[in-house]
Amino acid sequence: MTIDVKRHWLSFMLAMITPKIVINGRQAPGRWGRNTIPLPPGQHHLHVHLPYLLPPQIGPADLTIWLQPGMALELEYRAPMWTFFRGALGPAPQPWNGKGCAITSLALAGGMLALLLVLIVVAVVSAV
Repeated sequence: MTIDVKRHWLSFMLAMITPKIVINGRQAPGRWGRNTIPLPPGQHHLHVHLPYLLPPQIGPADLTIWLQPGMALELEYRAPMWTFFRGALGPAPQPWNGKGCAITSLALAGGMLALLLVLIVVAVVSAV
């Protein structure tokens, strides 16, 4: 089984966190990018998240998979773009959860910065 663990480029701070992959309650080595994990045939419970302080898990996602003998399974995990959303886990392509909140917060911050710059220009022009 292969899990491609991804983060959006706007979530660059997540690169400092090592993803946790848990299969049937046992932690498997996880990293950003492709993770190949050999599994025997049968049913397996897959859980992926990013450890953090508050909340303790960013982007938890669960999936139950059935593997047949000789079967190669390709999955994709996408970390959310907003801390309090769930991650997306399943066959590629998966959605970027929390994208609307991230874009809204960036737009609000940009709008406030633009307003601040306008106020500074007005203050400088009126002082002259």
